[in-house]
Amino acid sequence: MGRLAIRKVIYSGDNYYFESPHLDDGLVILEGPNGHGKSTFMDLIYYGLGGKVIGFDKSDKNAKKKHTEIFNDQNNYIELLIEIDGKEFELTRYIGNNQITVVDFNETVIQTSISRLHQIEQPVFSDWILDKLGISVFDIVQGTNEFKLNLSDLMRLIYHDQSTDIDKVYKDPDNSNFITDSLEIRKAIFEVLIGKNYNDYYESLGKYKIKFKEYEEAKAVLDSYNHFLDEIKNDDLENVIHIEERIKENNDRIKKIEAERELAYASKNSVSKTFEIIDDQKKLLFSYEDEKAYLVRNKFDINKFVDKIMYLINESQKELEEIQKIRFVDKKLKLFNPDTCPYCLHEVKRQENKCICGSEIEESEYEKFFYTDSEYLEIMQIKQKSIKSLIDLLEKKKNRMDFLESQILIMSNKITEVREYINLLNRDVQFNYNIAFIKELNKKENEIESDIIELKQAKELSFKKENLASKCNTLRVQVDSLKNQTDRLLALANEDIITKLNSFSEQYLALMKQADDKCYNAYLGQDYMPVINHSEYRERSSQVSKRLMYFVTLLLESLSSDTNFPQLLLIDTPRKEGIDLENLIKCISLFSTADDVDKKKNKGYQIILTTGIDAYPEDDKKKVFLTLVKEKKYLLSEKQIEIEDNDNMNT
Repeated sequence: MGRLAIRKVIYSGDNYYFESPHLDDGLVILEGPNGHGKSTFMDLIYYGLGGKVIGFDKSDKNAKKKHTEIFNDQNNYIELLIEIDGKEFELTRYIGNNQITVVDFNETVIQTSISRLHQIEQPVFSDWILDKLGISVFDIVQGTNEFKLNLSDLMRLIYHDQSTDIDKVYKDPDNSNFITDSLEIRKAIFEVLIGKNYNDYYESLGKYKIKFKEYEEAKAVLDSYNHFLDEIKNDDLENVIHIEERIKENNDRIKKIEAERELAYASKNSVSKTFEIIDDQKKLLFSYEDEKAYLVRNKFDINKFVDKIMYLINESQKELEEIQKIRFVDKKLKLFNPDTCPYCLHEVKRQENKCICGSEIEESEYEKFFYTDSEYLEIMQIKQKSIKSLIDLLEKKKNRMDFLESQILIMSNKITEVREYINLLNRDVQFNYNIAFIKELNKKENEIESDIIELKQAKELSFKKENLASKCNTLRVQVDSLKNQTDRLLALANEDIITKLNSFSEQYLALMKQADDKCYNAYLGQDYMPVINHSEYRERSSQVSKRLMYFVTLLLESLSSDTNFPQLLLIDTPRKEGIDLENLIKCISLFSTADDVDKKKNKGYQIILTTGIDAYPEDDKKKVFLTLVKEKKYLLSEKQIEIEDNDNMNT
């Protein structure tokens, strides 16, 4: 936990300047009428701390709320003298510039950046000052969005500005959208500032969400890679160790073939051995021919089955067309129904369980020759399902036909190869050579080398798969570890926040009862927002004390317990929404409660308040460090430029 205090505020440009006196601890007041620069003073502090002030933005030439003097001034900058835990730092930020120059107590100069886009070249100012305040910088992940907690986020509960709608408590974010102003972000700001362990929890939660995102991405890559392997391979991919063993076995086989080939070149043909090989090859030829004949028979049978299926599909489609025609005619002309005479087509009043001719019948049997439109639709649907089933079956049979044709072609090639080999062997017997045997060895060697190439390719695929799987396993272990750590920190943080919420609600209720004579109940809801009198309707002016006392309670909690709140409040012109001066002064008088707490804890605090002339308790008059007088004194003073006349210049 660190303490932040503003000691001096300086503005300087070519045309205007301002320098505040030294700002002491406790309550310090700048008073003045509207339009004389009270809010400008707060804007200078906020901008100097890295915040965004629309009126200072020189890049927006069409800005409707621009601060004319500062917007049009040149070479202008803001200089803040601050203290962090008693150590002085000087901050300088030029208007329209996203850099803040920091000079520390050792006169070391540090160039920092407001934007994280330049954090490789320069440290981020927010990270620097939060580190000095003992607040960890962590990632906040919401869906696909990821960003870091900044000082400007925490300032939403430190800077009580004038422009925020009175119905809200938090200052509006610099870049407002559904993420930056979401309930989750607001709760995180409160918990980090007030909770003892929530900073550690959110830091761990950010790491967990980022790591979980990495794991999901790695898992998606692995799943995609497995799908790719399924597409290019018919069987499961073996692991790298097993593939390396198979490569070694094949290399050993090649060495053996090379030895056999050298021996075949060196020796003459053995007729008896050649005849044995010829007999073996003939047996192999017969088995190939039997296999091919079996495949041809299968193909013939399937071909007949395909013809039958196609005939059934054709007939079923004709039946479906006939049913569609009958349904159409019956629907348009209404020719038939169970009570129509089949001869004259006139309607007949038929008794139940009696035919038109008068014979006794079963009603269900009588009506089965006539169909309603819904029944026709049902029949058509059944017929369409039947046709679809036949088409699916036809597709399977055609796939089987394609497979058989490919196997027949493979078998034909094998038969041709065996016959050619037998012919070569017969020539070897005739001329006493080993040519056929050597060619067979060469063929086997080529086949083995092809297998080795495929195995090496499979090894690369398997190696990549194992690396992806290993990365997933590593990330999964890290995710599980971070999840356990996050859950543990959340449990500790929840214990602490429950105590803090009880203390906060008690202190807030005590302040509200003094600030608002119609308040009888006040507490924080689950979203950490104040609930007054069980949310009964109140006049809008009552919202002033509701928000103001919320900020004061935050300060009191930081003084009475261990929190990350920097014991600083910036309160800009709280009189709005019709609150009368008496009630406003009553609210401001409650700021002195911080003195009572600080006397016990001796931590120190600072409240910088801007307000109207005498719009504060009489006892606080001595705490006014600057008074802006109507039509006489404004915050920014115009620089006096002495211009010598031409005569003096000539001399």
